[in-house]
Amino acid sequence: MIGEDEYTLRPPTPADMTEIVALMNVCEVALGDVPSMTVEELRRDWIELDLNEGAIVAETPAGAIVGYGDIVNRAFAQTNVYAFARPGRGQSERFARLVTWGEEWVATRKPADLMTPTEIHLFRRTADTDSLRMLEAAGYENVRTHYVMTAELTETPPAPLWPEGIFVRSFRPGADDEALFLGGEESFQDLWNRPPSTKERWLEPLQADDFDPTLWFLPFDSATGEVCGVCLCSILPGGGKVDSLGVRRPWRKQGLGLALLQHAFGELWRRGIRQVYLSVDAQSPTGAPRLYARAGFRVEKQFARYVKKV
Repeated sequence: MIGEDEYTLRPPTPADMTEIVALMNVCEVALGDVPSMTVEELRRDWIELDLNEGAIVAETPAGAIVGYGDIVNRAFAQTNVYAFARPGRGQSERFARLVTWGEEWVATRKPADLMTPTEIHLFRRTADTDSLRMLEAAGYENVRTHYVMTAELTETPPAPLWPEGIFVRSFRPGADDEALFLGGEESFQDLWNRPPSTKERWLEPLQADDFDPTLWFLPFDSATGEVCGVCLCSILPGGGKVDSLGVRRPWRKQGLGLALLQHAFGELWRRGIRQVYLSVDAQSPTGAPRLYARAGFRVEKQFARYVKKV
């Protein structure tokens, strides 16, 4: 078995990006999935990440990367740990070490005067039974299921049927920053276990070299001028992605969510995109998976969310 002493942990660098993406895709293939990670998507993930502070690679003496982990920390109320260990001999040990690294990260950085527990969250494919057993043995509890859903655009999408008095326009950086924050933050306030965010965090995707504001759609109420929600999309190699979709409470149950999806489909279709995907909480309190199914999405993958309080 490959032991912990046969690789070292170090922060990643941009030069590691291609090898890390290859590692993530090997992990997907080992579970029977089609490889989906790209350098472009990893680069977007790294926009809000201090590589020296919140990421790690496991490297063999020969220089091969056999593990990768990173952290998304929300004020130590919730800390998400993402871990990828190369399949094959020693995989369980590498994965366990990355999980321990995440726990150590919290233990060494959490302010001493913060007395409330921190929830460490890990997301694993439900097909990855070895990792699930390891997490349960380490004291983690399976608390939630999440879906990756995919829609195939095989013909021209139907025109959206907008609720009366609603119009939509693309995001204008600078001019629409407050509307983006209000429309997104209030739309997502009902989501399970979601800590409050900040306007700065909502605007972080603008730093990406390939950010396209014409794929961020904001619906407005023509009578009041208020923003009603958000539909934020992007294009990555292989297809389009609905990164965020939400409707504020006063404008729900009027068909606005479906209309926003159809509007996005139309624009993506016009640009030659024929596959669209998104991620969603399977137990969403707003019934999001049902909306996505009506729009033509189907469940492609399932992930289990495991949580441990420390």
